[in-house]
Amino acid sequence: MPNRGSRPGHPTVHITAPHWINDPCAPGYDPRTGLYHLFYQCNPWGCEWGNMSWGHATSEDLLHWTVPSNQPVLEPDHDYDRDGVFTGCFLPVISHPDNEQLTVFYSSVRQLPFHWSTPPYPRNAAGLSMANSIDGGKTWNKSNRNPIVQGEPESIRVTGFRDPYIAPWPEMDKLRGQRSLYGIISGGIQDAGPTAFLYAVQWHEPFDWQYLGQLVDFPLRFQPSKKWCGNYGINWECANFMNLESESASATRTCLILGAEGDVERAHIENHQRPVTVPARTVRSLLWMFGDLAGSNHQTDNLKCRFKHGGYLDHGSLYAASTFNDPISGRRILYGWIPEEDITGGHAREKGWNGSLCLPRQLFLLSLRNVTRAVRSKLGEIPSIEMVIEADGSTTLYSLGIRPVSEITQLRTKCIQAHEARPFSLPQSTHNESRICRTSTSCWELEATVSLGVSCETVGLRIRCAGEEPVQWVIVFSLVDETITIDRSRSSTRSDVNTCPEKGPFTLFYVTDGTRTEKLERFHLRVIVDADIVEIYANDRFALATMMYPGSHKAEREIVAFATGDNESARFEQVKIWDGLNGMEALVRDEGTAKPDNQSL
Repeated sequence: MPNRGSRPGHPTVHITAPHWINDPCAPGYDPRTGLYHLFYQCNPWGCEWGNMSWGHATSEDLLHWTVPSNQPVLEPDHDYDRDGVFTGCFLPVISHPDNEQLTVFYSSVRQLPFHWSTPPYPRNAAGLSMANSIDGGKTWNKSNRNPIVQGEPESIRVTGFRDPYIAPWPEMDKLRGQRSLYGIISGGIQDAGPTAFLYAVQWHEPFDWQYLGQLVDFPLRFQPSKKWCGNYGINWECANFMNLESESASATRTCLILGAEGDVERAHIENHQRPVTVPARTVRSLLWMFGDLAGSNHQTDNLKCRFKHGGYLDHGSLYAASTFNDPISGRRILYGWIPEEDITGGHAREKGWNGSLCLPRQLFLLSLRNVTRAVRSKLGEIPSIEMVIEADGSTTLYSLGIRPVSEITQLRTKCIQAHEARPFSLPQSTHNESRICRTSTSCWELEATVSLGVSCETVGLRIRCAGEEPVQWVIVFSLVDETITIDRSRSSTRSDVNTCPEKGPFTLFYVTDGTRTEKLERFHLRVIVDADIVEIYANDRFALATMMYPGSHKAEREIVAFATGDNESARFEQVKIWDGLNGMEALVRDEGTAKPDNQSL
């Protein structure tokens, strides 16, 4: 079977498509076959957006994926979806335990173009449709009931109406006093604000979506904090709801994740001068929010999720996230799209693919006990955390927890070479950096634990690529600014690449131990590099995905640690690198053949 990682510069451990890939769709699990299913929007004909169809992959372990065919499993081949099979969701199998079929829902687009910024939105431009499989997901057939929802609710002028999500929601059941499934379709109200349209769906009749009202009531471009929270925009895409539990199971929170359109571009992107040949990035953010459910079944218009806390789900370019509850582990697992908007269409065609999906991430309710303060900001000024005063007077913080699923560590066992640095401190009187090692492959992982003193100003890593034209990119955690930045200004030898920085707010917290001694938590950094793809994580509460285009993947990379501030104010307690993850064997196996890039529908 063809190996997707065999092409030069192709990702080894990330999912891509032969040409264009964007939103992950309908992740789910079938207990009858033991297979995880993951679909994705794709253009089977070229490396640019268009001809929106669905590809399909299956896995037994969330690591190794099989693509049965590079022919789409769902294509725009009916009048009701003639302009595209857009994003959708997977009906949890537990919803119909006696039914042998699998079901997915998708936005069936019958009229393009539409966009929140060019009102009026064409009525019923996108409906809701479904497809079923009776052979364990090998083949899929669209329902003869399609479209099961013609379009947006009557008498409402919307800015968008697409991207269904469906799941049980016990908290909503309690509020309404009756049991059902719940579906939401993302969008917004013209001149009012973004929202998600809420539906009740009967377990035995998943084709019957009964409209309940608007789940949230946000003003236009709501932004609780310019630093710590993203702008919730004008129109939403790919909203999911979930109930997150802390690892001790002592607390839960209602959570929404969403893609916000109509945001205001972040300054570090807006202020960077990009090449004239590269279009500006799409202005959007991937966000989360905790909220309280309120209302009753007697007044469905009052069924609301009211904002309490929120922030960035990813601080880089990741977008269009989709989640599911894994019934095997009980974890909430997320996939997202890493777009490639920093290169030209010609560059993408040279490579032969455009876009990828991030490694699977686990979402959970993060709790930090006995917190006294942050490095710089006042706790009450950070709306992405919730403060709870305990009975003993101590403070517990709650926020969104995010990290790669634990299965990703299995990729280390077959690595080509592992490195571990002895503990060291920086800066020294004669230098402020220290070389850790060189990597020889384009797919590697680093994990570091650093203790920081009060006088440390910045700490980070430089990744230098050997060659005639020195290329490097830099990860910087600034304790002064409370930010993590990826400096990409020298990350490519090409002149047609947008090398704007990636940046997001991040701080550390002081906590007390049993003796009431105050101590700053350690900085935990995890970096996963896969050809042009970079994902970084910090302290189980910060994630950032982006792209680098060094120009060559044959050159070795030198990894250098650095710190600024008083001497020895940063103690690198542990630094480990796994070079050549999974023995450089691709995790995605193709059983089909790709279509030529010069065809069209």
